Amino acid sequence: MKNALCLASLLALIIVGEAAQLPYGTASDLDLGLPPDLTALPCSPLPFNIPGRRIPALTVFSKLAAADLADRAVPLPQANTLAHVSFQQRRFGRLSTDDGSILFFNPETVLVKFRGQALVSVLRVEPMREWEAVQWLRKRPDVEFAELDSFERRQFTPNDLRLASQWHHQVIGSFQAWDYGLGQPSVRVAIVDSPFQMDHPDLAANTVNGWDVDANQAVTSSAGIVHSTLCAGMAAAVINNGIGVAGAANCQILPININGAISDMYNATLWAASNGVRVVNISWSGGTNPVLEAAGLFLKTNAGGILVMSAVDGAGLLNGPNQPDVYCVSMTDAADNFQATMYGPYIDFSAPGYEIYSTTTDGGYASGTGCSFAAPLVAGVVAWILGLNPTLSPSDVIEMLTNTAVNLGTPGWNEYFGWGRIDFGAAAAAAAATLPNITSVRWSSNWAILSANLRPGLAYSLWRTAQLSPPNWAQVANAIPATNGGTITLTDPAPPPACAYYSLRAVRTGAN
Repeated sequence: MKNALCLASLLALIIVGEAAQLPYGTASDLDLGLPPDLTALPCSPLPFNIPGRRIPALTVFSKLAAADLADRAVPLPQANTLAHVSFQQRRFGRLSTDDGSILFFNPETVLVKFRGQALVSVLRVEPMREWEAVQWLRKRPDVEFAELDSFERRQFTPNDLRLASQWHHQVIGSFQAWDYGLGQPSVRVAIVDSPFQMDHPDLAANTVNGWDVDANQAVTSSAGIVHSTLCAGMAAAVINNGIGVAGAANCQILPININGAISDMYNATLWAASNGVRVVNISWSGGTNPVLEAAGLFLKTNAGGILVMSAVDGAGLLNGPNQPDVYCVSMTDAADNFQATMYGPYIDFSAPGYEIYSTTTDGGYASGTGCSFAAPLVAGVVAWILGLNPTLSPSDVIEMLTNTAVNLGTPGWNEYFGWGRIDFGAAAAAAAATLPNITSVRWSSNWAILSANLRPGLAYSLWRTAQLSPPNWAQVANAIPATNGGTITLTDPAPPPACAYYSLRAVRTGAN
């Protein structure tokens, strides 16, 4: 693509010094992030002893250096860590971390992986010395890692009030995808149609000005029509704003007005490609047209973008060509049945579109049925993937969607479902695996050495800040890179003396 795209990985933290272990204490449901519907469920406490599992014998601190320490540990599948007792009694170990938060952990328990052993094991250690034991164990040459048995939190569940009416999120795995993030406003989706309601309460925060290809002027406001407003909501209704419904991604969305001519659609796609749009949704017929293939190729080549179109509502065979840069989406229902779509070689994917629930005009919500609504759902998924990793090429994204789609009908491609029904959750996991994530951080001779997975075609840089709130990132100009197979290491030869937060960034340039 013409412009460089930049991606920052998750942070890695190095702290010189030690976090502070606090006295044992309680934790509230809020501290633990327990949802109200879970805490309201009746439950019977588990017994202290669990059949088939054994409580590890106590290892006093002086024995942590013993040569036979691995023999004292109990492999996790066989161990009763008593975490259920700690949880039921709300009795936790507490660690005050450098950022001021409290980490809750299972008392008297350390998780340790000994080199050469297949499983993680459990050591029961002296009370109030868990963190000290972890630090001691990490120094042993036969220990791969040692960690506290921390209590983690459930990840994101949107608070949109009408989310339960959107069955399609359960089917395609949206909740699993949203655990990785909600999308990025840096990615734009164009809804090519008569404009949608731009000031809809569930769309406005994600909406930016669009374009009228017929009038050749900006679209800055619109009362909208039902068709396009339903489409807009499927792609990008604001997630987690406490009202209404949720789209696939919190990306930017904009209208491009057309009257339905192929030339309009072509012009709309080219305008989008030239104005920062990477995903174009056209929920009209025409997906087999070579003019729109030329538009899709332009979008792919000049913006690293993807053109998603609806299949044709109806019944019977549509024996049109499968244009390589136009992705046509057929419609499924809540049971993954094929619904009211003209089938044929032009189909690439399928997605929910039957009796879906989304935004509509006058600030409202309504159900609708049609391939028109399956396509913007896929467009929103594409935008979410590009938001997670903007260095991905269109080919990368399509490969992820193809490899993770749920096979319906005959295995592989078929003329009803294409490569299958979109699996948002699985595609999100595949996208996350492409991130240049920091996999380890270590100190050696007062150098900070960070390892990450290496992805061909990206240029990596190392960034550092002494604080996260607010961060003051600066590139480590003298970072020393080295590669070995699928791993890259970047060494900071002069880290700060107290505390450093590191971020790995990658840039991709060139054509897609």
